[in-house]
Amino acid sequence: MRKEVQDLRTNARIFQLSKCTACTFTLDLPAVHFMCMHSFHLRCLGDNEKECPECAPEYKSVLEMKRNLEQNSKNQDRFFQQVKNSTDGFSVIAEYFGKGIISKTSNGSTSGLRSGNASSSSGF
Repeated sequence: MRKEVQDLRTNARIFQLSKCTACTFTLDLPAVHFMCMHSFHLRCLGDNEKECPECAPEYKSVLEMKRNLEQNSKNQDRFFQQVKNSTDGFSVIAEYFGKGIISKTSNGSTSGLRSGNASSSSGF
């Protein structure tokens, strides 16, 4: 992803679609091209010309998932309660890492949950 971002910052993007993604007719002006490489007639976009209608639902679901994960990361007491009540605390921690709720930062500490001595109450 970093390579792609750097590429977008430094290189021109060539749009070569010849058909509108919505109506599949030949593109003519005015046309709108999105960075996801979808192209539309302006008339086919309607009022929403700031985001690609093909990619918007997926993008919105990703944003919603991210918002939920951020909200869950603020609920630290629930995390520690789940670890304490679990027969296998490691699986709870692994699940949180897998969902991206806990992430390792560059300095080696974990972000997303408060620091503290969780091992005394988790049975590790």
